[in-house]
Amino acid sequence: MFQKDDLVKWMKLARVPKLGPIKLMKLFGLVHDIDKIFSMPDKELFMTRIFNESMISDFHKLKDASDENFLKVIDKCKEQNIEIMPLVDERYPIFLKNIPYPPVTLFLKGDLSLLYVRKIAIVGSRKADETSKQWAYKLAQDFIKKDYAIVSGGAIGIDYSAHMGALDANGKTICVLGSGFSKMFPESHINLFRDIEEKGLLISEHLPNFPGSAIALVQRNRITSGISDALIMVASGERGGAMVQTKIAFEQRIPIFCPEKSLNLQPNDGIPQIINEWNGIEIKTCDDVLKRVNVRTNTQTKLIGFTP
Repeated sequence: MFQKDDLVKWMKLARVPKLGPIKLMKLFGLVHDIDKIFSMPDKELFMTRIFNESMISDFHKLKDASDENFLKVIDKCKEQNIEIMPLVDERYPIFLKNIPYPPVTLFLKGDLSLLYVRKIAIVGSRKADETSKQWAYKLAQDFIKKDYAIVSGGAIGIDYSAHMGALDANGKTICVLGSGFSKMFPESHINLFRDIEEKGLLISEHLPNFPGSAIALVQRNRITSGISDALIMVASGERGGAMVQTKIAFEQRIPIFCPEKSLNLQPNDGIPQIINEWNGIEIKTCDDVLKRVNVRTNTQTKLIGFTP
């Protein structure tokens, strides 16, 4: 676990241009201590084959920059019970770390042990009809009975129904946000977010005051599927965020499921593409999913002392 001074150094290091998550992991594979990284001579940094001369120059500027703004962020997070989890923290979810471009830093509020339990992502269109939303709600409850946590994105439509199904069944749910915790969106779901904070887990890769953006909403999809054992796309048009999420899950090699056509859950214009291009499997019940999903073994629970 990173201490306050280490977090300041991490935040500075993570801001070095062109030093993305893959290079950061490579760097910490070579030099396991952030204090040592900050004290390395330029020649040694260059010899890692991670830094070039311009990156070293930028790193010096960040090292020399005031700690004040970084400390303000850390103090604000502590006041609001926000956990800051760097990519190289031993608690960082291993399966999320292995996706093509993992978040450099996670900000978390709630029950951190949910990072290490069995999880199913239930997602879909914001324009879903009532039948689709009811099906998602019931499906979430069925998975709760099987000791799974439900992952979704807190949006209007299917996401909301999935979260509520889990909460109403006294289960656990994780909401992945496209904004910071001080700017949670949509505002109409603030009570939902508060319930999830109390009974589940909120995840963001953004500083608390980040208001969100269209790009951030797309990027959070890689977290939703990246921490899950499978993804269920309840309803989707031919275009839009639901299809982007499904494509991301496919690229992450996450099993993808969708409702049988006979259920006629709307919108379903995107379902044929999900089946034909991304190997989506049609289902009617949660048992149809469970008999096809191999739960990924997570050894981190023993490493960090969680016993979910």
